[in-house]
Amino acid sequence: MKNHITLIIFFFCYYNTLGQNIDYNTQIQPIFTNSCMPCHQGNNPSGGLDLTSYENVITGGNSGDVIIIGDYENSILWQEVASGDMPNNIGNNTLGIPDLNAEEIELIQNWILDLQCMIIDCEFGCELGECIEDNTSLLESKQNKKLIKIIDILGREQKSTFHKDILLYMYEDGTTEKVRHIK
Repeated sequence: MKNHITLIIFFFCYYNTLGQNIDYNTQIQPIFTNSCMPCHQGNNPSGGLDLTSYENVITGGNSGDVIIIGDYENSILWQEVASGDMPNNIGNNTLGIPDLNAEEIELIQNWILDLQCMIIDCEFGCELGECIEDNTSLLESKQNKKLIKIIDILGREQKSTFHKDILLYMYEDGTTEKVRHIK
C-alpha cells in the first residue's frame, strides 16, 4: 500500500511540474541551490524547511506550508526572500551567500502564481495563474517556440493529438503547456 501511495505522489508531482510554464527543475531549484544551501538541506534543515526538491518545498517546514498556490504575497517563502530576511545574516556574512536579486524574486513570485495553473482548467490555457481569454495571445506566444515532444499525463509520448483528453506539450526552451483536447 505504501508503494502505491508513493507512486501516486510521484505522478502527481511529476504531472504538476510538467503542467507549468515556469520549470521548477531548471529555473527555481537552481535559485534554492545557489542561495539557500547549506542552511535548508540535510537531516536538520533550518526551520524544518528542506529546499532540495519540489516535493520538499511543497511539504513546507516547521511552521507549515511556505507556499500558498497562486498567492505569492501570503506565501512565507516569497515574503522571506522579497524582504531580504533570507538568506539571513548567517548566510550573508558567514557563508558569503548574497541576497536574491530582483529577477530571482520575481521568478519565484511568478512560479507561485503559475502553480495555480495546475488546478484551474482554462479553455485557451493558463499563464501565471490566470486563464488566457482567447487564443490570439496563445498563438502569438507559440510562434517562437519549437515543440519537441507531446506526452500524455502518464508520461507516454504521443504522435497524434487525435482523441486524447489532456496532453502536455514540451518545448525546446524548457517550457511545457497543458492542453485539453475535446474528444
